[in-house]
Amino acid sequence: MIKYLFAILIISSTVSSGEIDGKGLVCKVYGDTIGYFFDLDRAFEYKVAGGKEGLEINKKDVGKYYTNENSIFINEIKINRKDLSFQKYSSFRGKCEAFDDFESFKNGFNIEELIKDNKI
Repeated sequence: MIKYLFAILIISSTVSSGEIDGKGLVCKVYGDTIGYFFDLDRAFEYKVAGGKEGLEINKKDVGKYYTNENSIFINEIKINRKDLSFQKYSSFRGKCEAFDDFESFKNGFNIEELIKDNKI
């Protein structure tokens, strides 16, 4: 019986969420900038897109996230917690930067820097 309870504790701790709530990642994936902010046991995806006046950061709820000691899982996305490498399916790869609060996460997009070399 003790082995059974111990196994349940291990399994539930490896798929827990909530431990990274209030933190975010800004990732560069094939030249595009995508952000993930974690709140209320859910992942929210942020992307830079055109708005009425200029570029804006749009938010989308992409569902629950799960973690273990090595990775963060958001649907088909896997982010390595040690080197912050991003992988979606087997081919989409990128690198992320971590932020400890929403304000620094939002500033991590740095839209002016993203568009400085645009020709049009």
